[in-house]
Amino acid sequence: MADDELGLTRGDRALLLVGLPVAGGLAGWGLPSAARWLLSLPWVPFAGPLRLVRHLDAGWGLLAVVAVGVLLGAGLAFVAVHEALRVTVGDGGLTLVCGETRRTVERRDVDAVFVDGRLLVVLDRQSRQVVRDRLDNAGSPRVERAFREHGYPWVARDPYAQLYRRWVPDLPDLPAAVNAVLAARGKALENKSGTDADELRDEVQKLGYTVRDVGIVQHWRPLVKS
Repeated sequence: MADDELGLTRGDRALLLVGLPVAGGLAGWGLPSAARWLLSLPWVPFAGPLRLVRHLDAGWGLLAVVAVGVLLGAGLAFVAVHEALRVTVGDGGLTLVCGETRRTVERRDVDAVFVDGRLLVVLDRQSRQVVRDRLDNAGSPRVERAFREHGYPWVARDPYAQLYRRWVPDLPDLPAAVNAVLAARGKALENKSGTDADELRDEVQKLGYTVRDVGIVQHWRPLVKS
């Protein structure tokens, strides 16, 4: 059976790569008018740059502003497409590509696959979250169908959801090392450092536990041995 690729569809990519540059160009075209309106207010910050921009409403000045808007929109579109998770589902395993990062998960290591909101979650045979990443169109029936057709154990919801408990600092039910890692991870979540939070989740799993987030609130459970 042919592999299935999940994530942004061709239509999604086309919309981003065309729509964002167009939106950027329109924003640039409207910037001089917006600057004039802002300068009409009793007080506005950055009045100096706004006085410069308000005169760029015709000729080469307007063309330059529109061009900058198009280029900024194109840059944002490229980053959005490049950084979006792509998951290739094959009979032998999964390949996940996000930016320059490439990971693989062998089929024999997968014990459960499900969607948690906008996240794709893959559990191994010890219930570790080997994948817990945002996937565009995660709720699409196509995602479930792709995994089922390739023989993966798709489940409607987290089979271990009832085991999770909210973490609080210095929880006596957890080893000191786990509390320390979760405390550091909590700071990473507060600072919106997704990379650090993911790496620290892996550290928690090495210690025999796993964690999921509700906003910036962490919930933990022990790994289930098989």
